[in-house]
Amino acid sequence: MFGRHQLVNPKRIAIITAAALTFTASLYGGSEANADGIKHLDQIRVALVINATKYKKIEPLVSLSSPGGFEIGVRGIANTAAKTWASISDATIRMSLDQYSTMMLETPDYTTARTLNGKLAIMPEESFVLSRSKLGTMVYQVYYGNLPTKGEAEIAAAQALKDPAVAALTKSASPVPSGPLHLSAGTYDSEAAAQQQIAVYTGAGVQAELVLQENGAGNVAYSVWLGSEATDAKLELVKQAALKAAPNTPIQPANTKSAYLIRRSDVTSSVSPTVAVAHYVTAVGEQKTVIHAKKQGIAVKERMDRKFRGDMEVSTYHDRLALVNELPMDQYLYGVIGAELNSQWPAEALKAQAVAARTYAIVQGNKYEIAQVTDTTLEQAYYGLDKEFTAGNLAVDATKDEVIKNARGLISPVFASNAGGITADSTEAWGNSVDYLRSVASPDEGAEQGKALWYQIQLTDGRVGFVHSMYVKDSGQKDKSGKAIYEATESDVNVRLAPYVDNVANPGIAKLATKEKVVILGQERESNAYSWIRGPYTLSEIKSKLEAAKIPINGELTSLEVSKRGPSGRAIELKANGVVVKVDNPDAIRGVLGGLPSTLFEIEGAGSYTDTSSPVSSGGSIAIVSGSGVVSSHSQSDSVYVLAGKQTQPTAVKKTDLMTLSSTGLSKPVITGTGSSGIPTKGSTALQGNQIIFRGKGFGHGVGMSQWGAKGFAEKGYDYKKILQTYFTGVNITKE
Repeated sequence: MFGRHQLVNPKRIAIITAAALTFTASLYGGSEANADGIKHLDQIRVALVINATKYKKIEPLVSLSSPGGFEIGVRGIANTAAKTWASISDATIRMSLDQYSTMMLETPDYTTARTLNGKLAIMPEESFVLSRSKLGTMVYQVYYGNLPTKGEAEIAAAQALKDPAVAALTKSASPVPSGPLHLSAGTYDSEAAAQQQIAVYTGAGVQAELVLQENGAGNVAYSVWLGSEATDAKLELVKQAALKAAPNTPIQPANTKSAYLIRRSDVTSSVSPTVAVAHYVTAVGEQKTVIHAKKQGIAVKERMDRKFRGDMEVSTYHDRLALVNELPMDQYLYGVIGAELNSQWPAEALKAQAVAARTYAIVQGNKYEIAQVTDTTLEQAYYGLDKEFTAGNLAVDATKDEVIKNARGLISPVFASNAGGITADSTEAWGNSVDYLRSVASPDEGAEQGKALWYQIQLTDGRVGFVHSMYVKDSGQKDKSGKAIYEATESDVNVRLAPYVDNVANPGIAKLATKEKVVILGQERESNAYSWIRGPYTLSEIKSKLEAAKIPINGELTSLEVSKRGPSGRAIELKANGVVVKVDNPDAIRGVLGGLPSTLFEIEGAGSYTDTSSPVSSGGSIAIVSGSGVVSSHSQSDSVYVLAGKQTQPTAVKKTDLMTLSSTGLSKPVITGTGSSGIPTKGSTALQGNQIIFRGKGFGHGVGMSQWGAKGFAEKGYDYKKILQTYFTGVNITKE
């Protein structure tokens, strides 16, 4: 989707004077309080790339695209309106900070440069390729890293050179440090005059670049800068070479204290060596470079090519590049509604989300110092223009300036995808009590409506898993115990451990061939935001998950139990081997278990059993549960308690009526007894199976408003205010 421009074509780049129209207002001062003390926020700043304590998304370079081209300007230190410095028709530009890199290779062979860049591109730091004229020939320079210090750049380069392929491609070259030290060879009133002087230096082999700066009269001027060096010694060598090339031109240190933009030609992703992208390098420090699209929407490659309204600001934050999207609050909310909900939802649910999202954004304050929010679910998802839909935009407009408050002022109206039928009390998620965040019933079941059935099947080799119902059909046959036998309707049908599609978390364990026959053990609704299954996991796998979360387990994991539950039934304490699992807050329990959708879950585990006396109920697998509710890895009595299907209370079943599914997924008969020595007697085997299945409801922390519940309430006839007042106790909806 990226456009290109010819390597040197001044006609397509117009430099605008300071008299040109300024294109963005100060967004730092875009809020004020009304008579009620409620903060009004006209504009919002969204961190897309930032090196913050609370969130890190580090990108040394960013690629921006817009079909109508851009206006580029610099905002003053006092956050005054940005003056346009350059107006370009190019559809794509790149931006970076003037920091330290290593030039790994300089070559006239574009193919070699691209090959090396391809090797470096898979390494931790950023790599890029610039094209330059040198001694009358075009050369291609491959850079690696764009880092705050020379030492960091050198370490990164040394690590890269340990790769044999990189070492082989650079063996004829010596890596050259590059940095933010420059010399100035004068400032010119026109770009043409500056380019003429640049040609003098590049013809003599001296690196020279066009730099945009503001002169004393407030107009854009064109400077010629020499070298981009990492040391003063190297800069002195550049000076001597420059004086030989143009002895009558004064050379002095470049004024890097004032704002500047260095323009380079970037061929990193070019399809041809004669085509380049304009690469603007900005000063490190107080400079704020603002990019405005001539046509609505700027796509950011490093944010999955999402297209955003408003302007982009490039600055330095904690020694790294920061990219902030600044735009009107309501336009931001268009993107939030588009990311959080969908166009098929009732208008009142969309309005409820709009008011909650607006209030939530405002109460963040300057959370990231240079921005109020990120575009991630750390606050609320914001995916920009491409996810917007008309009904969502209308919901934002219909509730303009409306916020949620209680007697003390604005609340923090948290929300989650699905509460599983009942929202969480705030204590169940974060341990602290908040008076307006209480547990309430929530009509969330709409999330499972229309979800497909999955069959729990037994393969001919004894393994057990789930298969989507659309890929198998009844063969009309039954096995000797009366269970239905189905056959695959096509080839390569995936069998998965749990009833949902996720090729990473829940990959296929087998594939069915066309007409391959399987025994149907039961059925489950496809896991969704309302009801879900995760697993099965062996106890050793659960131990690994806990240890990965820095939860120490002494010896083998033999038991796992929910030892305390909160008002809504959510797990607020977990014990492993009888010892409390220490977490920062109750909601973190789902994280230490490998990322469960919610903490509203039951553990079915140790062994899952299939009743051989009758078909499994539609609820699915049957699980051992001890009298205490502890799931353990063994049982020695002749009877066990099982929880079948959707039963809420376990019932006693004789082991002679059960088969066990072991950790390998194989079906085996359960023991009927053991000899006096404890060794299994003939006709009975030691109890096998140490798997755990988590069966739960809801998606997210569950506190505050449930998005699926808001949909359910809207379908019951609630308006958006009643929805919000149901989820948030003691609040009112009012204008900012």
